[in-house]
Amino acid sequence: FNDKHLSYRWDWAKEIYDTARELKMPLLAGSSVPLAERRPMLELPAAAEIEQAVSLHGGGLESYDFHAFEVLQSMIERRQGSETGITRVELLTDERLRAAQAESDWPHDLIAAARQAEQQHDEPRQRRPSTGVFAAPAKPESPNRKITAAHAIRLTYRDGLRALVMKDGSSSDRWNFACRVRGEREPRACMFFNGPWSNRCLFKALSHAIQHHFRTGQPPYPVERTLLASGVLDAAMHSYDEGGRAIDTPHLAFAYESRDFSAFRENGASWRKLTRDTPQPADFSPGNG
Repeated sequence: FNDKHLSYRWDWAKEIYDTARELKMPLLAGSSVPLAERRPMLELPAAAEIEQAVSLHGGGLESYDFHAFEVLQSMIERRQGSETGITRVELLTDERLRAAQAESDWPHDLIAAARQAEQQHDEPRQRRPSTGVFAAPAKPESPNRKITAAHAIRLTYRDGLRALVMKDGSSSDRWNFACRVRGEREPRACMFFNGPWSNRCLFKALSHAIQHHFRTGQPPYPVERTLLASGVLDAAMHSYDEGGRAIDTPHLAFAYESRDFSAFRENGASWRKLTRDTPQPADFSPGNG
C-alpha cells in the first residue's frame, strides 16, 4: 500500500506501477476521502452519460487537489465506457481563473449544487486537540510560492467529459461533488462527510481497505485511479509553473475498469458509535511511540 500519490513525478509513478505489474504484486494506493460517507447518498448508475463534473475542496494547492481529484475520479470512473483517460490539464489562478469563470461553459450550476449539498447535509464536528500530533510545529515550513486564493484544475477527458477540481473557501472538511448527467435537468450532487473528528475519521475506512488488500491480495479499488491522479497533479504543477499554460497529456489517455468499493465506504453507521461527543485522543499511541 502506498499512501496518496505514487510519486510527485509521472515517470517515477509509472515505474512503480509497471514494476508492480511485472512482479505480479497487488498494489493499492490513494486518498481516504473517497471512502467518506456520501450525503445525500449518491450512487451514479453504471454507464451513466456524464457530461460535466466538479469536485470542490477547501485546502491547499496540490495537497488537497490530490484528494479532490480522487473524489472526482471515484464518482465518474464508472461512467459509460468506463475510464478513458485525460488529454489536457490546466491550472487556473488569478486572471486566467476569472476569465474562465466568464466563459459560457463554466459550470456555475454544478458548483452551486455541490455547495448546496454541503449546506443541507453537513453537521458540526469536534475541535481537534491542541496537543499531541495536532500541536502546531515549532518551525512551520514557508514555501516561496503559496496560493491561498481560489484556484482550479480544468480537465479534458479523452471521451469528451469536462471536469473541474476547485478550491472553494478554506474549510479542511469540504469535499463536495456534482455532475450533469445527459438527459437530466438537475445536477446530481453530494458532500463527502468525513466524520465527527473531521478527516481523522477517514483512517477507519482506509484501514479496512488496506487490511482487505493485504489479506486477500485484491485491491478494493483500482490503483489506476491513483496513477492517473499522480499524472494529473504532475501536469497541474507544470501548468502552474508555466503561468497556467494548458498541458497536453497523451501519456494520461489510458483506460481502466472501475470497481464496486461500496462495502468499504462509510455509510453513517460508524457515527452512531463515534459521535461528536466521543473524546478524541491527542495522538496515535502506541502507534507513534
